[in-house]
Amino acid sequence: MVYYVDDEVNKGWSTVVHLKPRDLYEMGEGENEVPENEPFPVQELDQFFDDVNDLILSREDEIDEVLGECDIEDEIGEDEHI
Repeated sequence: MVYYVDDEVNKGWSTVVHLKPRDLYEMGEGENEVPENEPFPVQELDQFFDDVNDLILSREDEIDEVLGECDIEDEIGEDEHI
């Protein structure tokens, strides 16, 4: 890698400065080697669940029914940090 700086001796001219980048490492020969893919474990969800079709992934009830509207208002009134 090179960059140019103003020449102090000859005004109006530039000087080439060669610089080896700090993050450049000697990686050796072997650029043509293809890395081997490592196998990964396959997820076996059947070992945890008997029938995946029976799993409930969403809730049908509303949040007010779960907590109760009066409980929410009481908790907000009691919290001194709000």
